[in-house]
Amino acid sequence: MRRYHFFELLDQVWLWAKLRRWATSYLAASYRLTPFPALWAGMLAQVLDKCGCDRIVDLGSGSGGPMDLVMSELAKTGHRPKATLTDLHPVRKASRLEYWPTPVNACKIPAELRGVRTLFLTFHHFAPAMARAVLLDAFEQRQPICIFEATSRTASAIAVSFLIPVLVWFVTPSIRPVSPLQLLFTYVVPVVPLLAFWDGLVSQLRTYSKPELEALTADFRSPDYNWEVGYIDAARVPFRTCYLIGYAHPGGAR
Repeated sequence: MRRYHFFELLDQVWLWAKLRRWATSYLAASYRLTPFPALWAGMLAQVLDKCGCDRIVDLGSGSGGPMDLVMSELAKTGHRPKATLTDLHPVRKASRLEYWPTPVNACKIPAELRGVRTLFLTFHHFAPAMARAVLLDAFEQRQPICIFEATSRTASAIAVSFLIPVLVWFVTPSIRPVSPLQLLFTYVVPVVPLLAFWDGLVSQLRTYSKPELEALTADFRSPDYNWEVGYIDAARVPFRTCYLIGYAHPGGAR
């Protein structure tokens, strides 16, 4: 199945801010129902150890994504790195995690932001040219990078997308805080479920396959820098997801 870079509604600047917040609150709550945060944390812990890093720089963080959950899972492994959230359009909200106050372009990270770069459910937003630029910047600065998705461009993943409206209805009561207006646009006028469905379906179609991830890194090769591309098999998830990890050998980071 070829990759389609259709538009996602949450990427549109004209989208009503409340709709964006309600949709992202559903996503944040839904992460808790999956094994992904624990799996990602386990892989991230290995990269932290390999690189001797004690800082995570999360790219394209939006309103925080799954980072709180990942940090909690990392703590269970004995890892307590400092995490800095970044975004091209920073979101200022109360959080136990630091949010970098100025815009950060994932293709050109400021030199002062050193550490393991993470992209959770974000990389599929980048068209190939920009995706290569994100990887090139990590490679040239010899900074580790971990890319994780919860989507897959497969028939089973696309089929699961059609369950998203039901999942929104199921998950919304667990969201705190939840406003009467959010309930109205979820259950009476189902704008939030339809928005989440469209973006979820498009995310599956946008997701890079393993061969495509390998091709994106093909020109960025060096004896002092490793790329790993593989699959994550998650319990209760009827499809495999891809990951991409890059890191310099010990002593190779500049």
